[in-house]
Amino acid sequence: MTKTGPWDHVHDVVVAGYGYAGGRAAVAAADAGAEVLLLEKDTNPGGNSILSGGSCVFGTDHDATLAYLRATCDGTTDDEVLDAFAAGLVGIPADLTQLAAAVGREIVHEPRTGNYPFPGYEQLRSARVTRGDDFDGFDWVTGARAGATLFHVLMENVRQREQITVQLQTTVRELIVQDGRVVGCEIERDGRVERIGARRGVVLCTGGFEHNERLIRHYVGSADMTSMSPLTNTGDGILMGQKVGAALWHMNHLHGSYGYRLPDVAVAIRHAVAGPRGAAQKMPWIVVDGTGQRFMNEYPPASQDTPIRDLIRFDPDTQTYPRIPAYLVFDEEGRKNGPIGRPAMKDVASAYEWSRDNLREVERGYIKVAQTIEELAQAIGAPVGNVERTLSDWNRDARGESDDQYGRPGWSRLPIATAPYYVIQVHPIITNTQGGLVHDADQRVLDPFGASIPGLYKAGENGSIFGHLYLLGGNNSECFIGGKVAGEQVAAETPWTA
Repeated sequence: MTKTGPWDHVHDVVVAGYGYAGGRAAVAAADAGAEVLLLEKDTNPGGNSILSGGSCVFGTDHDATLAYLRATCDGTTDDEVLDAFAAGLVGIPADLTQLAAAVGREIVHEPRTGNYPFPGYEQLRSARVTRGDDFDGFDWVTGARAGATLFHVLMENVRQREQITVQLQTTVRELIVQDGRVVGCEIERDGRVERIGARRGVVLCTGGFEHNERLIRHYVGSADMTSMSPLTNTGDGILMGQKVGAALWHMNHLHGSYGYRLPDVAVAIRHAVAGPRGAAQKMPWIVVDGTGQRFMNEYPPASQDTPIRDLIRFDPDTQTYPRIPAYLVFDEEGRKNGPIGRPAMKDVASAYEWSRDNLREVERGYIKVAQTIEELAQAIGAPVGNVERTLSDWNRDARGESDDQYGRPGWSRLPIATAPYYVIQVHPIITNTQGGLVHDADQRVLDPFGASIPGLYKAGENGSIFGHLYLLGGNNSECFIGGKVAGEQVAAETPWTA
């Protein structure tokens, strides 16, 4: 591996990470007159963004939006940051409309409210871009069309700007600091290490730390988790920021649920019910622990936000995580109800398509079949009496004869009473982490004493504003809002002379 001299190349702005945040930051900096180098570690751009639902939440009233954000963050985020983010949420439709119009697309507004009934939730809405006849997905993405559609619009905007140079398969290894200011970064590509100068500054849009086992262990708890994120999400920006003195926040906050680990599939597959809770989405299963007993509401207000918290409970008496793995149970009617898995992945080498009737997964042994409750208990490894009571109580609840002890909505319940029965192991699934670098309202990275680190900005999930509960569509909006602000601010920096 070779290492070159003082500067191999110098640009106005270097953006690390090419997802929604990085792409939007690059476009904003270019539109402000800067020449931009946009770097991506992976073979293809898109990051976690391209696997998203593709919708961006927005607010119709600033004060009401701010009230909602204050409640959902529960005192974990500075008010000036939330105020700026609220203003950004109100401005999301205009920003997306401008980006979409540049490539001949339109924006559609949808009547989705906030997923938790906090003050201000009623006025929140969702925006998505129309697909168009010229785009039918990326060949390196499986099971994610809406997120890919929005990314395609952003990617076309990047391509339209000659001031932006995109470089893939390039890892940003370290930030370079001179006289207290970030002046560039060290990168690696094809076994060659280079020093890249950034006259105005660096923007870190490197995503989360879903595949950094050490960070997961130290900040979240159990390392026995898996993620559906791209394997390149290893917290690089967090570590680089720490090295130059950045503070961290929200490191314990995960956006996650429960799902499946399949042999030869490198990333996790989440269960099939996603997005906000709605009466149109029935859930034909329950989740039990190793003793055959339920322990959670399988269908909370945001099915990809809080369920992970129920699974990662540690039992100090047994010194175990008794709900890892847990077991998802359904019956023959549930099997025919539709796929129980919803793959969304960017790793082509391990791409997997879940069958519509779940029979392929049965044939491959991922889902175990039981003709009787006794066989079902045996497949779980649980006492038969526990499983019998669990199903009896559940079927009574599903028929509406009683309230569910965990608060699951009545309309979501389906009986589990028609043999054969089916069971599959489920594990804690990280959709994405929220923790990372602390930033101010201008997306400047801050040190532990609240001072900004000159020349260093961030956007996206490397330090999300969400520190307690998640707002569906919020990370997508955050990428566009923070990316735009960071790009504009870094482009306005006084350049140093190479």
